[in-house]
Amino acid sequence: MEKLKSFVRQNLKLILFALFGLLVVTGILVIVLGGGNSDGFLKVMFIIFGIVLELLACSVAFLAIVMGESEPANFFLYDGKKGANISLDELDFARVDKKMTFVMTNLTESVSEVWSRRVIFAQSSDVLRENEALVPLVAYKMLYDLAERANENVWGNYLSADALVIEDVAAALELNGDTELGNAFKFLFENAAGSYERTAKFLADNKRYIQSKMLKYVKANIERF
Repeated sequence: MEKLKSFVRQNLKLILFALFGLLVVTGILVIVLGGGNSDGFLKVMFIIFGIVLELLACSVAFLAIVMGESEPANFFLYDGKKGANISLDELDFARVDKKMTFVMTNLTESVSEVWSRRVIFAQSSDVLRENEALVPLVAYKMLYDLAERANENVWGNYLSADALVIEDVAAALELNGDTELGNAFKFLFENAAGSYERTAKFLADNKRYIQSKMLKYVKANIERF
């Protein structure tokens, strides 16, 4: 049903113009064939019915022009190749992750900067100030990227992170009710003792959980994007 609704929304203008054409042709046939082959009262009725169909066709054409514009592009749903939004059912984690990678590149100049500089609640962050719904997703993305990478340089950035950055990550996760994940991440950082192995294992074990939370969050808040 959702796919059908999405198809109708994406092709509304085409559907309305097709209906316009059908009504015009039908109206002409009713007048020419029905009215031309009838006499008296029946002929008058065919002509009136044909005129009504033509007027209805004009109304449909008006709707096609005024209301037939496609829906606004949604950040997570818009498909550049299709030139339209995909349905919510088609949205998967891979698309969410790709979109969030784009967000992260606009937040910082390098991957390491998300750990050395506070970007989540920073007043200077135009991206997040314009769309606060992205805040929890940035925190999830930071954790997911750590879980995906075995590069020691990246983990070195984590170990040398500002404690306030870790606090911001936990606070952002809490906005989505994920206090337990945020507290666990904070605890591991505070007790890292110069080693990232425990945090790496924790995030690797919870990678699918993070994926699930990101996808569910986007779907639940899709109108905010």
